[in-house]
Amino acid sequence: MSKEIVIDTVVYKIHPYYNLYAASENGTVIHIIKQEPLVGHKSHTGYRQVVVRRYNDRKQKGYFIHRFIWECYNGIITNDRVIDHYNDVRDDNRLSNLQLLITQQENCLKSAKKRDYSFAVRNNQNRKFVKAIDLVTNEIVYYNSLYSVQQHINVNCGIVKMVCEVL
Repeated sequence: MSKEIVIDTVVYKIHPYYNLYAASENGTVIHIIKQEPLVGHKSHTGYRQVVVRRYNDRKQKGYFIHRFIWECYNGIITNDRVIDHYNDVRDDNRLSNLQLLITQQENCLKSAKKRDYSFAVRNNQNRKFVKAIDLVTNEIVYYNSLYSVQQHINVNCGIVKMVCEVL
């Protein structure tokens, strides 16, 4: 499918489109001419990303490393398909940890099955109940949340929280 090069006993496959770069099975992307690995950066979603370009072309493109590595070994991915990490570690880009899924929806279903919903229990345990006393009438009103205080007396719940915590 794509060409191979060997650098320091490591076999790299050249990307089928971005021919200045190659990837190894262990998840490393290198610049072929400089023979240096591309470190890239971690995106806000937690996936590692590099900037690549074609030989004799000035246009650069940001590319997720997991997609780049898959394409080096298996060919270009069509736009509607996604690459999934078997172990759900977003920066573990070894070829053996990557799989091609049909759609983004399939990927979301996979991650929803493994999702931890225990935060909802903790959220309920940390709920703030508010006791409000009207200083004019001495009437006492109880609220189930800071948000309900905000809705009833039209005061920002952040300010209510600061008053409750005596800040």
